[in-house]
Amino acid sequence: MTIKHRKYDILDMETGELDRRIFIDQDIYDEEMEKIFGRTWLMVAHESLVPNPNDFFLSYMGEDSVIVTRDADMKIHVLLNMCRHRGNRVMRADDGNAQNFMCTYHGWTFSNDGKLGHIPGEQEAYYGDLCKEDRGLYEARVGIYAGIVFANWDQDAPSLEDYLGDARWYLDSNFNRFEGGTVALGPQKWIEPCNWKTPVDNCSDNYHVPISHYSSSVVANKIYNLPMATMEMSLQTPNRNHHVYVNGHALTFRVAPPSNERPVRRGVTPENKPAFDAWEDIADAEAEVRLGAERAKELRLGNHSLFPNTVLGFRLAHPRGPLKTEFWHFALVPKDAPEVVRNAMQNATSQFNGAAGVFEQDDIDNWRQVTEASKSPIARKLRADISMGLKKSGPLEQWPGDHSDRYISENNQRNFYQRWMEFMNADSWRDVHIDPQTAQYEGTASFEGPSK
Repeated sequence: MTIKHRKYDILDMETGELDRRIFIDQDIYDEEMEKIFGRTWLMVAHESLVPNPNDFFLSYMGEDSVIVTRDADMKIHVLLNMCRHRGNRVMRADDGNAQNFMCTYHGWTFSNDGKLGHIPGEQEAYYGDLCKEDRGLYEARVGIYAGIVFANWDQDAPSLEDYLGDARWYLDSNFNRFEGGTVALGPQKWIEPCNWKTPVDNCSDNYHVPISHYSSSVVANKIYNLPMATMEMSLQTPNRNHHVYVNGHALTFRVAPPSNERPVRRGVTPENKPAFDAWEDIADAEAEVRLGAERAKELRLGNHSLFPNTVLGFRLAHPRGPLKTEFWHFALVPKDAPEVVRNAMQNATSQFNGAAGVFEQDDIDNWRQVTEASKSPIARKLRADISMGLKKSGPLEQWPGDHSDRYISENNQRNFYQRWMEFMNADSWRDVHIDPQTAQYEGTASFEGPSK
């Protein structure tokens, strides 16, 4: 049962010490489902997963199964996958095309915009007294950013645009870059024995890369000529890599050197390089029109997470109890890129991240051990230390957000757990702050993306 009035003080901002109970406690987890996953904007799908009238895709909001549908008029809905009669699921297929969803328990049938259309024996069994208008599928609010579908149960929540805030200024460089938009391929799905917050926390952990991913980085260097990430490079200052927190969301980015050289891409080989070069000539010109020169040419979005549970792009950490997370990995590729380029991008994504990704395997082992440690009553007496870079952050005139002094920092982690506390201690959205948008946007890209 949710403890409604418990107040949390899990992080000491003077010492950077964090209470480990939040990773293993069932009561805390239950409250997260209500106060975080029941209030925030959650990434659930991509428009390309439901491209045609009457397409649907099954997703999750927390532990709630939802149906992402596109009705006959091409409007997208996100519906709770629960019959309003007795609670049975009305859809069990992962995706498909259907105008109606029928509950296999008693036959109540709903149209794909959520309206209750048919009840067997409506006149006889219910004497014609049942109000069908009040028993349609429960519908979430829908917001779309750059083709990515978000949903929210809370009618008092701010708009998706306000929720993302200035984080969009950075996100556009990846998600809103291409004139033709992107296509989501996947998902790969697997279960990880860790708390959902751990992979989100990891998104801004640049400290572990030269250690945990050393062998994987050697492979990337040999295959794709990607530079090795050394501890010396990561710690140096000034550094072209940056660590920034914006309105609940943790991001890292790189400022490209002032040259016309393109960054080394994963997936580029001697065989496909001519195709990549020809396509990038077109794509880079489009990006400059859409985003302006600074974001198109200089900004390189790195690891990032959106509060509460997205991980490094279009990857979702679905909670499945305090000690288990269902991970969904998608590859987002440019819709208009040549097939050889799209295939190379997808393959490279899967080689590094995803169920068989070499980086993913390194991370899973760490996350499992971190969660296991939190189960021990002895270990729980020793708080986690996220003190790196404490009180070494602030605003910068050039870029929006709270910037760490150095690329290697735990400022984003502290901010993430402070945001967690803010939601868990709030009685409603009236108690949750949203930073005003300050970023100035050059270019033609709209918030909703190329299709709008």
